[in-house]
Amino acid sequence: MSDFAGPAPAGESEWTRGWRIVLGCALASGTGIVLLFFTFNLMVLPLATELGVSRGEIGAIQALVVTGAIGSVVIGRVADIWGFRATYLACAAATVAAMLIIARYGETLAHMAIGVAVLGFLGVGTAALVTTRPVNAHFHRYRGRALGLVATGVSITAILAPLVLAPVIAAHGWRGGFAGLAALMALVGMPAVWLIVPRGAGAAVAHSGGKRRGDWSFLKTRDFRLMGAAVVAMGLATTGFVGQLSPIVQAEGFDASVGALAVSAFAAGQFIGRLGGGWLLDTFRPQTVALVFTIVPGAGFVLLLATDQTLWAALLAAGMIGLQQGVELDLFAYFVARRFPLAAYGTVYGALLGTAWIGNAAGIVGVGMIHDSTGSYDLAQAIGMAALTVGALLVWAVHLPPLGPRPMPEGPEGSVLP
Repeated sequence: MSDFAGPAPAGESEWTRGWRIVLGCALASGTGIVLLFFTFNLMVLPLATELGVSRGEIGAIQALVVTGAIGSVVIGRVADIWGFRATYLACAAATVAAMLIIARYGETLAHMAIGVAVLGFLGVGTAALVTTRPVNAHFHRYRGRALGLVATGVSITAILAPLVLAPVIAAHGWRGGFAGLAALMALVGMPAVWLIVPRGAGAAVAHSGGKRRGDWSFLKTRDFRLMGAAVVAMGLATTGFVGQLSPIVQAEGFDASVGALAVSAFAAGQFIGRLGGGWLLDTFRPQTVALVFTIVPGAGFVLLLATDQTLWAALLAAGMIGLQQGVELDLFAYFVARRFPLAAYGTVYGALLGTAWIGNAAGIVGVGMIHDSTGSYDLAQAIGMAALTVGALLVWAVHLPPLGPRPMPEGPEGSVLP
């Protein structure tokens, strides 16, 4: 038997062995594909200059990460069959190779389009879809806290990465940015999964709660549809904002250095949202936590609309909007693990993340196109505020079963282990 095969035995703290899962998955998440999405805005202007294209065209290229919609469904299913370790390492190796190929050979808009599409598909295997699996398998009482701590891996690297990547991009262009991100994944994320996360954590489970892997009946449930509509609305609001955060701040009358600082402020807001959101999910009604952490960031868009050339307001607004992105990872991973069987976690969560890409793609394309047609980001910010409000109301209506006793570990065919 592996040295770690599921929930902590009765009488043993979930943290006794679970801290290794949290640490390893935090490092893996923090250097995964999500970091590219958070720092891509630093490369928008260099890419537009070198390729001779507009911001709207760059936004259209970014939107090709919509292949993650297909990748989420496919790789989520694979994770249910292969388990966490094999799925993450295979996807990470392929993602690193793709980034290096783009950095070396990307010369045209078509090259970038193909590269981003490949990264969108493969990269989901290095993100929350896979890295939250071992956390949900092991933690029960403190699941929200553990998910929050894992999610802070992205926040910490997103705070630090712009400060490191900005001078690299200034010296070596966007190619240096891609190469740097590939190095982080290869030298930090992959070793963390191989050396720190216990073997067997997040392994495949044959079936649980009477549901078998590959059962797609969850698509017909009211709660999945509510969550799906909510993630679309939230993605529409925030993903496009993240994709052009630096240009948005520069449009307020600041230079590129303040744009990089705003990215760090956004990541700081995420950090607070992830830690605070995880603790609150374990303490209060999860739907209430979702409502608060979705409506409050909407005020960030209001702040941006109401101020101009005010440094503190721009940074505060970026941080407030980051709160929502911070808690979103904890929130939907928690909701899926609580509402649906763990054996189907990858399939259900993958389908949910795939649905989310509808909003993500619309936001990425829409923000750039609105800027190109109106000459400002004001309308995009107003739409974002409205979408966040809708998302908050939808997730409020999701029904979650009561948090029952911790489940027993399961054997390879779903039988309870002694």
